[in-house]
Amino acid sequence: MNKRNRLYLILGSVMGIALIVLWLKYIPLSEMKGYFRQIQPGFVVLASISYLLAYFVRSFRWNLILRQTLRISVRDSWLYAMGGNLVNYLIPIRAGELVKTWFIKKNYGASMSTTLPSVFIDKTFDTLGILSVIILIPFMTVSINPALGILLMVLLLVFLVSVGMILLAAWRKDLLIKVIGLFLHFVPLRLRAKVSEFVRQFVEGLNLFEHKPLMLLFALLLTLLGILLDGLYFFLLFEAFGIVLGYPMVLFGYTLINLSYALPQPPAQLGSNEWMMIIIFSLGFSLTKSSASAIMAFAHILTAFLMGLFGSVAFAISGYEVIQMIFKGDKIDG
Repeated sequence: MNKRNRLYLILGSVMGIALIVLWLKYIPLSEMKGYFRQIQPGFVVLASISYLLAYFVRSFRWNLILRQTLRISVRDSWLYAMGGNLVNYLIPIRAGELVKTWFIKKNYGASMSTTLPSVFIDKTFDTLGILSVIILIPFMTVSINPALGILLMVLLLVFLVSVGMILLAAWRKDLLIKVIGLFLHFVPLRLRAKVSEFVRQFVEGLNLFEHKPLMLLFALLLTLLGILLDGLYFFLLFEAFGIVLGYPMVLFGYTLINLSYALPQPPAQLGSNEWMMIIIFSLGFSLTKSSASAIMAFAHILTAFLMGLFGSVAFAISGYEVIQMIFKGDKIDG
């Protein structure tokens, strides 16, 4: 791990710990503990299944995009995605995207430069979740506080950029290359040729939907299904705690939390998830601080367990070497 990433990890960890300390001082711990005593395990099991299905659906979408250049098994694409997500969860420097392509290189022999664009194209679809949030706003009673308003505006900008890139790649590929090329002037000369080639491959990858409207529609439907399963996962956790809140409101809030991961995060979303829960569900939906915090604290533990378990399986099957490369600061390419 280079000095910049190591510094980012240290600062992120300090920020996460500070956020947790402030959160613990803000919420009534005695009330929160009371909610943990009434958890219904059956709903937790169903929530876990929904959580894993959401990741499976997204990995299948990635497989659909990837198969334009390379065919890998659906099982492997899911395991590689879980391994990469675990790395992104623990080390929020987006190294997980490289891990996915490293798995493919190790087990299928395809170069990382060939498969990396598919990962970023797949991630572009995840930003479409903001559309579901915008659609739901008129149908809910939600207080748009300043923090929530800023988050919505930032995520809306990310959404507009993502949709614009997909549309331009499908109908005006040459224009998209020119637009992205404007930013290459800020790239050092020694890296410009390599970055230009990656941009070309990225745009070509996005262009896979040209003259293939059914494939684009299928990818969009998989994206929608993944969002709905995410919402179901969190809704079932509300049920597990015996807290009544409509599915559309839970879907709205949890989609926003997921979309916030596009912004800089502490390792394992330490503290940031808890405060996002307060901003959205307590200040926005008028849940008590203790009930909102109890659900997020439990969700944090549950997702860490599920991601850790299946991510570890992915590394056990596909190779641990890449973890050593990340921490040693070795170059991961190919």
